[in-house]
Formats: sequence, structure tokens, C-alpha cells
Amino acid sequence: MNVMFINIGSNDTYPTGIGALSAFLRRNGHLTKMLDVVTNKSVIEEGQYQYIKKEVNSFKPRLVGFTVFETGFHWIKQICDFIKKIDPSILTIAGGYYPTLSPEDVLNHDSIDIICRGEGEYALLELINSLESNSDIKTIRNLWVKEKGKIYQNEIRPLIENLDDLPFWDREMFDYQSHLNIIKKGGRNVKVMASRGCPYHCTYCSNQYFKKLYPNRKKYVRIRSSAHLIEELIYLKNNFDFDYVGFHDDNLTLFPDWLEEFSEFYRKKINIPFYCAARIETCSEKNLDNLKKAGCFMVLIGLESGDETYRKEMMNRKMTNKQITDACTKIKNRRMLLWTFNMVGMPGETRRHLLKTVLLNWRIGPDFAMTSIFYPFKGTEMGDLCYREGLINFTKKEMICSYADDSILNHPNISILDMKIAKYLTIVSAMRHRFFYEQSLDRVRSSLKH
Repeated sequence: MNVMFINIGSNDTYPTGIGALSAFLRRNGHLTKMLDVVTNKSVIEEGQYQYIKKEVNSFKPRLVGFTVFETGFHWIKQICDFIKKIDPSILTIAGGYYPTLSPEDVLNHDSIDIICRGEGEYALLELINSLESNSDIKTIRNLWVKEKGKIYQNEIRPLIENLDDLPFWDREMFDYQSHLNIIKKGGRNVKVMASRGCPYHCTYCSNQYFKKLYPNRKKYVRIRSSAHLIEELIYLKNNFDFDYVGFHDDNLTLFPDWLEEFSEFYRKKINIPFYCAARIETCSEKNLDNLKKAGCFMVLIGLESGDETYRKEMMNRKMTNKQITDACTKIKNRRMLLWTFNMVGMPGETRRHLLKTVLLNWRIGPDFAMTSIFYPFKGTEMGDLCYREGLINFTKKEMICSYADDSILNHPNISILDMKIAKYLTIVSAMRHRFFYEQSLDRVRSSLKH
């Protein structure tokens, strides 16, 4: 069966979830295609509609799928409406964290037929096989199916426990080398992931809610064997031209013994600079030494708020400011670059909280500081708090394209100007401009050669 995926967003980035699903379907004999639609506007443009129409008429999919983020749901609704105008018989399916946590919000839209909650590989395959054989699709686990106005809700199937059973992400569903070449030579990177799941329970994140859905929730945090991961990296190295690797796991340093084994394999068989994320709590001397030995040139750390009390009580992030500064010092002492993640505009924040976030970053002196304006995701503890307290500006919610630039809260304590000043002061703390970025990478690459 022909299955089309449409990836839409404000930047041209590789869609990891779609890549995983496409690879799984291809391995099981189905044909897939991905359309990449990039926009910074709240309304899809006429030229993009015509591009979608041309590809749909040419490929003739039976099913069109989307990974849905709450911030981009307005785009998905527009495209699904348009697809139904092209051919009403095409089924539309939405997966990802938003349909998983707020299924009614998504499936209540007229032109969305099915949602997938939780991991999509086996549910999507069963759906496609059932459509091919004209079998009933209303009882497939993980799916909610809308038929003649009625919604059929099905239970969640167990997690996929052995990640080595899954194929490597599909890099052939579109021109992947051209995608890499959007960034000029020296900055091109391939995304990979070693794991699924996170053991922490941050109140602004959906992980703890995902975990509760599964019958085998104790297996929520899983990691591939180092051999399987290295095999994928060898394939990428042999087939594509790129400059470094980006590990997009929540935390690559969760399993010290695994990391030690992986670092040996990576240095010997791949030997390409890479970046990864780590939690403050896992930045041990041993873990950081293994990252450095493997060729890690940059570590990404979530600080989120510079106010220790707010971070602990509102965000359930238990690390102290001393633990943060100590871990960041260890990273910098190993001549690895430091990237911090921060948020401003969260519920209950004041200008004092914002100032503390700015000052913590200035004290640390990261090489890069990414600061987002808080977005209240439905189904998360902090997001639901904002809805209960009536803080949501629903007009803004329908217009916003990126939670990096504006807030959808009617915040009682701070203005959007306060948030933006704090955001840019935090960014300035890292002097994150292009010249510094290139000089830093050159410095690290030079150190890796010696």
C-alpha cells in the first residue's frame, strides 16, 4: 500500500518519528513517501497546497499520516481539510505526543479519521494490512478510529522492548543528502537516537504521562545495543557526506556501562565528532571522560530556570545551582562545548525568576544558550495548570508558529517584553554568533586530532 507522510514545521529538520515509521513500513513491503512543507506563517500558502495536490495525485496514497505537535496543529487541520477535497476516500491519521495526550482535541476535527496513541510501528502496520485486506480497523490497539460519527477507542499495546528489532530510520523517503546540504559544509550533521524513554518526571514534559499508558511501563526506558547503533552509524558514514553526528536522546549518559562500551566502539569505527544531551545528575567524571574519549565536542544541558526553589517545586528538577555549575565546569574543563537549554515565561514566574536564569547562564558562561518562551502543552502537569487557572490566550494559540518567539499565556506577573529581554540576555551570555560558532568548532576539531 502507498502511505504518504507530510512533515510540516517552521524549519527544515529531519522528522525522526516519521523516519522510524517509514523504515518499519518499508521493511514490511509497503511504499512510503514524505513531503516536507516549511512555513513560518499560520496559514498554508496556495503554492504549498498545489505542491501537496500534485504529489497526492501522483503517488495516490491510501493513507496520509502526520506527527502532530500542539504548536503546529492548526497546519495539520488545514492540510487534512485540503486532502479531503482532493480525494475524500483518503484516510488521515495523526500520531505523536499531542494525539496521545489529548486524543479528543485531535480526533474531533472533521477531516482527521484516526489517531495513534503511543508507539506507532506495529499499530500502523496492522492498520495498513487491514486496509489492504478490507478487514475491520476499529479494534486495532493504539488507535482511535472515527467512523460514521462514532469514535472507537482501543487500549494501548505494550512497548517495543528490544529496539534492536527495529530498522534504521528511513533516509530514502526524500533526498536526504540535499537535506544535509542545506547547511554549508562544516556544519552538516545527521540525527540518530540510541534510546527511547526518560526516567525523570519534569512537570512541563509528557514523558511521565506516556509511561503510565503502557502495560509494561517498567520497560519505558530502553537503549539499543552499542553494536546495533554503531552498525547504523557505519551505514550513514558510508552513504552520506556530513561533518558530525547529533544524538537526539533525552540523555545519552543514563547507562554508564553502556556508554563506556559505546565510546570504545565509536572512537575506533566512526571517529566523527558528535554532540549529545546529558542530565546534570549523570555528569559524572567517568561519563564525561567516556564522552570525550569517544569524540564528543559538545554537551547539551537543561537548566530551564536559574531559580533553584522554582526549579525544584514547580518543575520537579531537583538539582541545585552548585550541582549545575560543577557539572558545567567539568564539561568545559574537558574542552567540550557547553549548550544550555532555558525557559522563560512559565506560570508563577516573576522578573526576579527571569533575572536569576540570566545570571546563572552568565555565571556558567556556556558556548551556546537556547532560551524558549514556555508553551503550556496539554496533558502535562504544568500545561494543565495553565488551563485550569485560565491563563491561556486562545486567539494567540491559533496563530503562534513557534514557542520560541511568543507566549500564549495571559501572564499576571511578567509581560512578553520581559520574557523577550530575558531570552535575549540569556542568549547573549553565550555570545552565540556565527563567527564564534565556527571558531569554537575549529578549536574542538583541532583538539580531537591530537
